[in-house]
Amino acid sequence: MGAIPNVPLTRCRYDGAVKQSRGGTCMKKKLLLACLILVLAVSTGWTRGGAEEPTGTVYLRFYYPVGVAGDHARIMEEMVRDFNASQDDVFVEAIFSGGYRETMERAQTAFLSGNAPEVAVLDAPATFDLIEMGAIAPVDDYIEAEGGDAYISRFLSGFMEIARLDGQTWSIPFQRSTPLFYYNKDHFRAAGLDPDSPPRTWDDVYSYSQTLAEHFGPDHWPVQVPINFWLLKPIVLQAGGQLESDDGRSVAIDTPEMREAFDYLNGLVRRGYMAPIRQWAPSVSDFIAGNVTMLYNSTGSLTHIENSSDFEVGTAFLPVHRRQVVIEGGGNFFIFNTDQRRQQAAWKFITWMTNAENAARWSIRSGYVAVREDSYDLPLYREHVERTPNAITAFHQLQQVEIERNFMTYQQAQLAELLNEMKEDILGGADVDTTLREAQRAADAILARFQR
Repeated sequence: MGAIPNVPLTRCRYDGAVKQSRGGTCMKKKLLLACLILVLAVSTGWTRGGAEEPTGTVYLRFYYPVGVAGDHARIMEEMVRDFNASQDDVFVEAIFSGGYRETMERAQTAFLSGNAPEVAVLDAPATFDLIEMGAIAPVDDYIEAEGGDAYISRFLSGFMEIARLDGQTWSIPFQRSTPLFYYNKDHFRAAGLDPDSPPRTWDDVYSYSQTLAEHFGPDHWPVQVPINFWLLKPIVLQAGGQLESDDGRSVAIDTPEMREAFDYLNGLVRRGYMAPIRQWAPSVSDFIAGNVTMLYNSTGSLTHIENSSDFEVGTAFLPVHRRQVVIEGGGNFFIFNTDQRRQQAAWKFITWMTNAENAARWSIRSGYVAVREDSYDLPLYREHVERTPNAITAFHQLQQVEIERNFMTYQQAQLAELLNEMKEDILGGADVDTTLREAQRAADAILARFQR
């Protein structure tokens, strides 16, 4: 394989100003990325012919992402090895494919090149785009063969909603999460706060932050909300707004509720309670290091945070405002449109990975939410909760708080990036009204071809 050309890749901005480099525009960036993926596919044997399929055994390639810090890749590889050892009919090759966005791009590119994986865990909100491109197969017939409603009822209902579109079921929950509010109980004690009484409202977050700032001084951040669209949506919902339409064809950015959400976030920045721009992974590291006391993050980070922290970690529901609401997140199992034999083999793999015991096993070791109701009744999970009480917080939040789906639209990845850049710009000091108007125009342009 020849040397990859040294082409600077520029960042695509939502304001319509495509930055130039000697390599060209953002469109060239995307084309180069697709070409590199295809070159890597060929050079590494990333094809069905790249591995010998044993006689009588169906060989499957399984793409999976790691979206949070922790040892998730090793855990996934171990579970896949156990599946392969449990039977002789199907052999699964687990292929770590990056984060959620990278895994989606890799799966799309492979499908368009005629070399799709048979099965993948992908960000559930990608369903609109996957259906539009004809990449995935509905799983209703397989569900019916497993018992229909009796089978589906074993999964947490909030996680099944996002799997259904247009009267069909397109995926099965697995690597699922919800935002949690993490806090350092030792810091609470040191500042005179009750370690068993975390903030319940936005106003409480301000009050607690003031107390923490007075105690720890200017070199410490009381709270952090990382730059991420997934954490922005529940704040907008709590202000009484909606971010996208049910049909995924429009988004509402330039709204009073979005302004109220940024009033909350910008207020934390202006008062010195929160760093203005902090990305996902560094925010977790800051919390573990004791540089931040309170953190918005995913339940999928729980195991890593607890194993890496030398202080007592607390978890709580997200602080609320007008509505007590939270969103779900994470990845589902999707079956790609391949031949029937491979689809049936993929379903066998999915049902094994998502049975009650393995759903519990994945949750215990990763920190993600166990997606099945019956997992919580297993002795191994009850013992886990006794050892790690924080493990049950996300489940209780899903049971006791209003649940809405993750940000789900057509062109979801592009719009998610737009929201991330918008949030970064506003918290970095950009004018709120101007930025929201520009972002709304950009979003409308992205979704223009989907308008009915």
